Amino acid sequence: MPTTTTQEQRDHRSQRERERAAATRKAFIAEGFDLVADTYGTVDGEFFQANGARLVEHAGLRPGDRVLDLGCGRGAVLFAAATAVGPDGYVAGLDLSPGMAHATAADIARRGLRNVTARVGDAEDPGFPSGSFEAVLAGLMMFITPDPAAALRAAHHILVPGGRFAMSSWGALTDPRWTRPLDAALAFLDDPVSASSPRQGARGGHPAFDSRESIADLFHACGYAEVRTVEETSVRVIGSGEEWWRSQWSTGRRIWLEKIPTDRRAAAKAAALDALDELRDHEGVLRSETHLRFTSALRVP
Repeated sequence: MPTTTTQEQRDHRSQRERERAAATRKAFIAEGFDLVADTYGTVDGEFFQANGARLVEHAGLRPGDRVLDLGCGRGAVLFAAATAVGPDGYVAGLDLSPGMAHATAADIARRGLRNVTARVGDAEDPGFPSGSFEAVLAGLMMFITPDPAAALRAAHHILVPGGRFAMSSWGALTDPRWTRPLDAALAFLDDPVSASSPRQGARGGHPAFDSRESIADLFHACGYAEVRTVEETSVRVIGSGEEWWRSQWSTGRRIWLEKIPTDRRAAAKAAALDALDELRDHEGVLRSETHLRFTSALRVP
């Protein structure tokens, strides 16, 4: 007798497929950042430190606050938050990457900070009880999270009523040509990835972060109020092509660069640096302008 797949069975199968896809994506993120845990921020350290401090300012942290930093990386936001809340506050960092979390935990120990921790954890399921924090922060990580709405709902649960969520995300690309150097290198993969679209280059590809309006819609749907997004611009002068190339290998992009066959890497680098040279301004300077969005919101009681 023939069987018929019910809508409930189809929904269940679809849910399992989404869960498998999310788990695969998280494993890929963790692997990518494990690769760069020892070097992350060593080339672009000033950029990350400055923008981590700006996120903390936008969050309006106060002495004594309890703060959770999602995707803490090597601590650009974490340590700025620790300074803001002072010795009477508490800051916890979570990261999917064991390499990142363990390296940052070692940094915390070296600094002798008794009110700061870092451990492996998932933003979608942080593992803290309701009302644990006055603020939850997320620096340049929500756009790579498989389910940002799940992360926001989880943060809503662990915030106190009226608590603050603050995040940074990429704004619009000033000059989409800046995607070309990396695309030129990745063209040497056995299975080349598609060229970056302006949206992917600017925000990592998640449509929830395409505009201030879409960000506000996401936050409101997850129970937040007083959503405010401001955009700021920073300009970075790149000293040389070699500096730029090192910076690519010290970020999450390394997982793709590692896949370029070793016998093609010299050619991939040469192609990338040729494309980079085309971006020099009329003074011959490599000047990259970056737009960052800082979003803050309150948990509705």
